[in-house]
Amino acid sequence: MPGDRGFPVVREKEVPDDPGIILDNAVIAQRRMLNGYNPVCHPKVDSRMYEEARNPCHVAISLVGEPTLYERLSLLIGECKSRNWTSYLVTNGTNPEVLHQIEEPTQLYVSFTAPDRTTYNKLCRPALPKAWERLHESLAMLSTFSCPTVVRLTLVAGRNMHDISGYANALNAASPRFIECKAYMHVGGSMQRLSRTNMPQMREIRQFATLLADQTGYVVKNEDSASRVVLLARNG
Repeated sequence: MPGDRGFPVVREKEVPDDPGIILDNAVIAQRRMLNGYNPVCHPKVDSRMYEEARNPCHVAISLVGEPTLYERLSLLIGECKSRNWTSYLVTNGTNPEVLHQIEEPTQLYVSFTAPDRTTYNKLCRPALPKAWERLHESLAMLSTFSCPTVVRLTLVAGRNMHDISGYANALNAASPRFIECKAYMHVGGSMQRLSRTNMPQMREIRQFATLLADQTGYVVKNEDSASRVVLLARNG
């Protein structure tokens, strides 16, 4: 917007938040959420579990936007390590150059939500050009990580649960340690364009995971019905 005298306003580039400050404030926020569970006021609350919850040591770098856009991501992971905390990074895979240079997290998740480019563009609506190619570049890098790697398939009924061979071909090339077949949940902003009928039933997730295991050589390792998820592990 123009300034008071008609000249354009030049805004300085915002400096990304310091990783240490982010982690410190995350602990503060965690403790605020636990205020109502103080065992002094509520005898049924386990005091040991309360203290454990007040002092988190596992960090999920995910959920609020794409974490690889944060310019100090590698420093954030390093700060977690310096505190003896674990770091769990979840990315949509559209910034492979970041994955190429960051310090390794404790665990790396890459979301893979479509068996082909057309489905991917329709379902994910990527903002970056060549997002499909960039995602596959990230998948190809998984074998270079020494930490546990996971490819998460967020499965949406009626949208991306077709062409299991398409998924299998990409997963065989990426060779992650684990594959997570997870049902879409009708929450958040997705409620504006998807319906509850797009949430697969657990039996559908099991069937999909079984067929995928047959085509990849992975084995069913575990499942959780409440979360509608089946975990596959690399065999060998």
